Amino acid sequence: MSTLKPLLLAGGHSSRMGTRKELLRVAGDVPLFVHLLIILHEACPESEVVFLSLRDHNSLKAIENDRHITAVPDNRLILTNGTTTFPVHVVYDGPGVPSEHDSAGIGPGAGLLAAHHQDQSAHWLVVACDYPFISTAALSQLRREWTAPVTCFENRDCFCEPLLGIWSPEALRALRQNIQDGILGPSAVEKWIFNVNTPAELELASKMTTQPQASS
Repeated sequence: MSTLKPLLLAGGHSSRMGTRKELLRVAGDVPLFVHLLIILHEACPESEVVFLSLRDHNSLKAIENDRHITAVPDNRLILTNGTTTFPVHVVYDGPGVPSEHDSAGIGPGAGLLAAHHQDQSAHWLVVACDYPFISTAALSQLRREWTAPVTCFENRDCFCEPLLGIWSPEALRALRQNIQDGILGPSAVEKWIFNVNTPAELELASKMTTQPQASS
């Protein structure tokens, strides 16, 4: 595998939840986006920066207002939590999306393509912002079991979770071609992971252990 870069996808509309999922606090005073950025940083320590995918510039303000975040120029942030400090680079939906498509209409694929546009030679370790219980150990397992072109977890119903996986440049090129051909969504081209989409699921998630073990 060539360069591996960590990416948190937080560009969704969260319409079923009713509020931005990345800003939720499942446990304690740490918002979900901070928790998951730290997990990605730990799972990919060789990367100098963790990438955060947002829908547009308007989405950044609430992120910058969090006490864990310091804004610096050029779409960059500094995340600090206790003794942990590292840079975060923000990428916005739009770049890399075929010109005949609106990035708002292709869902999380827009974030994947924006990351691919940022570095077309990189593999991307991808986590969507609605997986509150993914662990460093689980992502490390994903890395150990990497097989081209995409390696991802499966959920409890044995369906692939492409937004919790490692994407190769080849897979991202195929995703872009699919979108250009009108085939939308990352699943067109991941284990028991709990995906939070509604307030009821959030309440259930808050009662669950926050450190699950990765399954095989």
